[in-house]
Amino acid sequence: AFFSWLDYLDELVMAAHPVRSTQVALAEHGHPPLLTPSCAPPQVVADAISEAVEEKFFQGVLQPQLLEMSELTVLSVTALLVAIVQQISAPPLLHRLILFLLGPERHPESPGDTPQHPLRNHLIDRCDHLSDEISLTSLRLFEELLRKPHQHVLYNLVLRNLKSRAYLQRGSTIPEDRGPPEPDPDEDGLDAEEEEDPYFTDGFPEAGFRVVKKHLLGSTSHGKGQVSEVVSR
Repeated sequence: AFFSWLDYLDELVMAAHPVRSTQVALAEHGHPPLLTPSCAPPQVVADAISEAVEEKFFQGVLQPQLLEMSELTVLSVTALLVAIVQQISAPPLLHRLILFLLGPERHPESPGDTPQHPLRNHLIDRCDHLSDEISLTSLRLFEELLRKPHQHVLYNLVLRNLKSRAYLQRGSTIPEDRGPPEPDPDEDGLDAEEEEDPYFTDGFPEAGFRVVKKHLLGSTSHGKGQVSEVVSR
């Protein structure tokens, strides 16, 4: 029942965006709008639903349980949160969920800084929990967050702390493509010698076998001649 309710809200918020674009298209072609002036715009409805879900459910129900000390409660609510992150896809609702879990901060972090969003730090610390089940479930939560098409997740968790380290210099130009490197004449000579030598390969060259076979056949026929000469003598 819970996930049916969540899916209904997600579809309701998601449907607000196409309706808005349809209203604009109808107005451009001179058609009357689908909604009367007294009705609220769909985007306002989507934002109102997302705000209510964040206030009543995310902060009112999930947050107190996520900050609990009981391992059983933490494990259960974290597993529920993983399923919630997987199911939500409407942009306004997803944005509220990500800000609820990670906070809006985007500045670099330092080891001595006071946590600006305690829930985020609790979730990160539980990735190395004494309970293996809590650790794995917490890691799964961040894995699902990183799968979401929202740039704030990657920026908040990773890029904010790499921004000042200058891994890529600003204004650096990409070198022009000059084509494949010219071959070294010494290496070409060495390759030619390797190809000419029937024994300088990793496999068993047929040419080498033919030379050895001819040599052995010649020796054998020559030896048989000597034996026949001795017998005739």
